[in-house]
Amino acid sequence: MIGILILTHGELAKGYVSALNLIYGEADNVDCLCLFHETSIDDYKKEVAEKMRELAMNDGVLVLCDIFGASPYNVTAQNYKELKDEVNYRSITGVNLPMVIEAVANRDVMSLDELAKHVQAVGKDGIKELFETMGKEG
Repeated sequence: MIGILILTHGELAKGYVSALNLIYGEADNVDCLCLFHETSIDDYKKEVAEKMRELAMNDGVLVLCDIFGASPYNVTAQNYKELKDEVNYRSITGVNLPMVIEAVANRDVMSLDELAKHVQAVGKDGIKELFETMGKEG
């Protein structure tokens, strides 16, 4: 089973896990780590590495981050040297709820690489505007 780790600023990651549990049900091997003003980046980096090891099991970890180039994403890049020989992972930015649900729903039937590509496509395809979907202009 592929582990799922959600990394965001503030409590957003907890909200994704809460919404996942409401919609999908309790999911094993899913966790989140929130970053706050008072959090040391060095401590956060270590915490992320430890959580990735814990969630990796045999099939790897899909890390879903909020913003490209921001601290939650950057620590996954900074941890690469330390983790490259022990944790197979992919880190994707722009996390949204459809991505989280699809990651959990498909992690037992897809490889980590397939899942990463699928989740990115779902994230992009899930962005819609009401009136455009109705064929009208607002």
